[in-house]
Amino acid sequence: MKDSRESASIKLISLNIERAKHLGTTLSFLDKEKPEIVCVQEILENDTARFASILGEAEYVFAPLLRHMEEQGNPIVGEAIFSCLRVVRKEVQYYVGNANDIPKHRPSEEIGNGHTMNCALVTLAVEKDGSLFNIGTTHFTWSPNGETTSEQRIHLKKLLGTLGTHNEIVFTGDFNAPRGGEIFSMLADKYKDNVPAHYTASIDGNFHRAGHLNFMVDGLFSTPAYKVSDAKMVSGLSDHCALVATVSKT
Repeated sequence: MKDSRESASIKLISLNIERAKHLGTTLSFLDKEKPEIVCVQEILENDTARFASILGEAEYVFAPLLRHMEEQGNPIVGEAIFSCLRVVRKEVQYYVGNANDIPKHRPSEEIGNGHTMNCALVTLAVEKDGSLFNIGTTHFTWSPNGETTSEQRIHLKKLLGTLGTHNEIVFTGDFNAPRGGEIFSMLADKYKDNVPAHYTASIDGNFHRAGHLNFMVDGLFSTPAYKVSDAKMVSGLSDHCALVATVSKT
């Protein structure tokens, strides 16, 4: 019997999956790990049903962010959260762009031509053992070489405003800004950074198109209502490492 004094906890995984390039490996990993919450960046809209199925017909919320013009069929790419727990609320809050205007994206446009993707904070409120967990994820604005841009500063202000509508939250994401830099530091000043300090890079150089980059750009942040423990990174899945952690109420 569960001790009523014990706080409920959930297993969470977050990963930028690089569209469908590593789909089999990613789905096998999730099937093995059996997480209760999965936050995914760069997921194809057409693949959301496969993720839900491998997670036991999980409920999910998806936010379209761009249309990828160099993939077969020009698919919509976005971010999603999947839950094996009872979902109390789901929400998509765009802080760059909107769901009715999905930009077209080509990798050649990334260099020197500004932003080519919508940005949204996706959240699910889920219930376990009488406790409510508010989980979010985002895919933040890209910049060359991990350098802070004026566009990122503008978008961060909007993201922080959106996060501020949630009294308590645990949120993950690909922030496209390295730990120690301006953007990541501003997030860490307001929210607890739960990725252990001994991890210095979240880019998996065996898969990333630029090779090995010493950038910790993936994050797992929380407000005081939550305790994040046993956080670790797992490589060999995509061009980013997965973040795996246990989240409980304080």
